[in-house]
Parts: sequence; C-alpha cells; structure tokens
Amino acid sequence: MDPDVIYKPVKKELDLVFEKIVNVSSKYDKDKKNQQVFEQLSHVLSVPGKRIRPSITLLVSNLWGESDIDKTILMATGVELLHIATLVHDDTVDHANLRRGHKTASSLWGRNAAVLIGDYIFATSAIFVCETNNVRLIKRFAETITELSRGELNEINDSWKPIISEDKYYQRIYDKTASLFCTATESGALLGKSTEKNSNDLKNFGYFLGMAYQIIDDLLDYKYSTDDIGKPSTNDLREGIMTLPSIYAYNNGLEKEINNYMNSSEEKRLSALPKLVDKIRNSGGIEYSEKKSKDLLDSGKKILNNLPNSTYKNSLEIIVEYLGSRKK
Repeated sequence: MDPDVIYKPVKKELDLVFEKIVNVSSKYDKDKKNQQVFEQLSHVLSVPGKRIRPSITLLVSNLWGESDIDKTILMATGVELLHIATLVHDDTVDHANLRRGHKTASSLWGRNAAVLIGDYIFATSAIFVCETNNVRLIKRFAETITELSRGELNEINDSWKPIISEDKYYQRIYDKTASLFCTATESGALLGKSTEKNSNDLKNFGYFLGMAYQIIDDLLDYKYSTDDIGKPSTNDLREGIMTLPSIYAYNNGLEKEINNYMNSSEEKRLSALPKLVDKIRNSGGIEYSEKKSKDLLDSGKKILNNLPNSTYKNSLEIIVEYLGSRKK
C-alpha cells in the first residue's frame, strides 16, 4: 500500500490526528514523577500502524463536501486510540512478544502494566469522542467497546474447543474487528452530513471491510512466517483458537487430528503443531477463506459504486484493493 496515494486527500487532517495521539503521552515528557508512564505510552503510541481506520473516518466524512472537520478529527483520533488499546489488550491475552516487529507492552513491562496501559488508552479514546458533543456517536462508540470486549471474551471462552461453527466465528470477528470498522465508517458519514440511507450504507461498507480484514488476518497466520507478518505466525492454533482455515479443515477431513491436538499435553501439542499446520494449509481452508474474504470485499465495492465520484472515494477503493492483497 502506498500511503501517499491513499492518504493524500486527507493527509493534513491525518497528521493532526496523529499529533493528538502523540500528545497523549508527551504531556508526561518532563514530569519526572511520571517518567515511566511517558515511556510506556510513548512506546505503545509510536509503533507504526497502517492508519486505515482513522483514514476511513476522514475520507468518508468528505464524500459529500460537508464535513465538520474539527469533530471528524476528534472522532478519527478516538477511533485510532481505541484500536491501539485493543491491540495492547490482545497482545496481553495472547502472550504475544511482538507487534509489527516491535516488542509488546506486556513483554516489556509485564501483563499487569500492559492491561492498565490499555485501559488508559481506552479511556482517553472516549474523551476524544465525547468532545464531538454528538450523543449518537458517543452511544455508538460505547457500543463498540462492549462489542470488542465481548469478542475477546468469546475468543477466550472458545479456546481449546475444536467444534466452532462458522456462524459463531463470524459473530466473534464482527465483535473483535468489524464493529470498529462500522463505527469508523458510520461516524464519518454522520459527521459528513450524509443522508440516513448513506450512513447505513457506509456502516455496511465498514462491516464488509472489517469482516474481510479479520479473515485475511487469520489467513496470514497460516500463510506466512513471523518475519513476514511482524508477529508470531501460527499463533492462533498454538493458543487453541479456531479460525476459518482450521474450522474448514475440521469439517473437511481433519476432525480427528484437530481433536487430538486440542486434547493433548502442551509438550505433545508443540511437537504436533508444525505437521498439523501443514495439513490445514493443504486442506482447502486457505482457498475457502480467501474466497470468503474476496466476496466480502466485492460487496464493499458495490456500495462504493453508488457513491459520488471524488478523490476521497478513489482512496476508499484503493484501501479495498489493498486489503485484498496485503501480506502483513
């Protein structure tokens, strides 16, 4: 993905978003009593990301030329901070040591500190959204936090359970990922003074984008190495989490192997993992998941086709193409 092409229409606004994010930690810069807090927040908030979610909010808000830019910047900042907070908590729950090639908060300062760092950023994200003074957005943002939490809880509750239906998996990834994409797109539309129909359409666009994003993310865990994706590969199965490739494999010939793996001792699982991953890769689950993600992205493209042409719409189309081809 070429950031200059995608973000060009909203580069000025996006820079302001990340200036606000940096300022979350910089207020502690010269405070000796809170120096470690500054270091912890600075580390977490400076890890480079794709900037997709806040960019979507900014781009969507400009589709009709009516954006309330100050409030949109606040909302986009809240969206990105919420995303960062979920990553801190995800990495803590998953015992992950790396995120985008950088050490995670939990690996640097321990899981207790990481949870509190995530909580701090969660709360800060809500402050930015409240500053929009838009009750509908504040309510939707609160709903998103509950959905994100529910998704993580269900992932924990379903771990080491090999029998997971596709529908349950789709609900989980809506909660974990697509819910925030829906909020990013719907909030942009509302702040861009769209019609109710366009707001609903853009929320659906966010749904299709977010669902495809998470399916592809789960695919990368099987397709590429740790060096390729910047975080531990095959981590899902190592943590007992069934995702779409393994769910497909379970339902198409690998039921016995996956059951045995899930019910084995940790030592046996570690030795069995590479062979089982190869079997899942060759089960057709990769291709099946790729088809599902493509269908979702195609549905998103259809929604964009009905919107007025502009550089903002063009950037959204490029984001869709990028998501379909990403490798990290």
